[in-house]
Amino acid sequence: MKKILIDSHGAYIRAALAEDGRLLDLIVDKKSGRSITGNVYLGIVKNILPNQFAFIDIGQPKNGFLNSTEHSHRHPLRMGQSVLVQVRKDPSGDKGASLSRKIDIAGRLVVLSGNGSGEIGVSHKIKGGEERERLRSVVHNRAPKGLGVILRTGSENKGADEILEDLDKQISLYRNITAKGYYQKPPALIYQENSLLHDFLSENIDEIIVGEPSLLSIAAREAEKYLPDASVRLHTDKSPLFGSEIESQIDRALDKKIWLDCGGFLIIEQTEACVIIDVNTGKFTGQKSHRESILKTNLEAAAEAAAQIRLRNLSGMIIIDFINMEYKEDTRKLYGFLTEAISRDRIKTNIIGITELGLMQLTRKKTRETLSRILLKQCPHCHGSGYVKTDWNS
Repeated sequence: MKKILIDSHGAYIRAALAEDGRLLDLIVDKKSGRSITGNVYLGIVKNILPNQFAFIDIGQPKNGFLNSTEHSHRHPLRMGQSVLVQVRKDPSGDKGASLSRKIDIAGRLVVLSGNGSGEIGVSHKIKGGEERERLRSVVHNRAPKGLGVILRTGSENKGADEILEDLDKQISLYRNITAKGYYQKPPALIYQENSLLHDFLSENIDEIIVGEPSLLSIAAREAEKYLPDASVRLHTDKSPLFGSEIESQIDRALDKKIWLDCGGFLIIEQTEACVIIDVNTGKFTGQKSHRESILKTNLEAAAEAAAQIRLRNLSGMIIIDFINMEYKEDTRKLYGFLTEAISRDRIKTNIIGITELGLMQLTRKKTRETLSRILLKQCPHCHGSGYVKTDWNS
């Protein structure tokens, strides 16, 4: 049974996705500084760098930016112009928010995409050819001219009426957003998408449990919009909602070294350029052949690596250094196993390939800060070579 647990912890709000006691995903937001990913702003063009970026004042501490494709090819911008933009990535470090002029509105079953092409896409997780064609036919010619539609994983086997009802809601919301942008004075927030439940739209959630009464009405309202099949209730037990089992898994997701059941372990290193996950045999010697021992360790490592990538919200270039395998059959088995494991991630992750030395290269889209950036801070004594936990109340 999949559950979402929502609690207020010091200065933070946490939403955990758990299944049978295992923590699958975790969203942590500051109460005073929630994520702005998905928000739509009416901004002002402040600076344009030829063939590089356009910097947009959206009312945040740092100007957001559009890449050259965004500001050059979709009706070129000019200094001082008002422009409607959506946040694709939260501000990070010295960088402002990454922006797009393409406004995407996600519902339970469909995404209305302002890509200007009018294309109809279907989630790659929906495999059946007949079902994919059926879904395309349901929404064919329904979206306004110039807007695309993407059928989400949750639309599979849903009736036409239910899909079109969700699409019509997103069309109405899109029109309200664009209309509102005409009479606001920039910089202005036009649409706020700060729901913790929104990130779990593609999951089949059975229950949402809230840790304190003040969050119950908010969770119920958002569940009605995003996860109507899930029940919502208040946690009434005396024990903490997350409990020691979930809290220990959060702590584990901050560790550099992760032990595997087989006796091997992972070393996870985050750098500015990429993430390195090193697989080691550790204590595992295996009961049969050396080949089988290595394959077993690599498969278990692949499952744990996929879980940790999702839980830690790792992004960008990710390199997994598996134990070298001599047989191509084993490499193909590992590749297929990892592909299946990462397919359950709500954020798009691509496997680029694997080298002869066993280096698996992946890329994962960045939307929020990594868990470690939120929950860890530089050690004040060693000034950066180590990290300590963030004070939940700060």
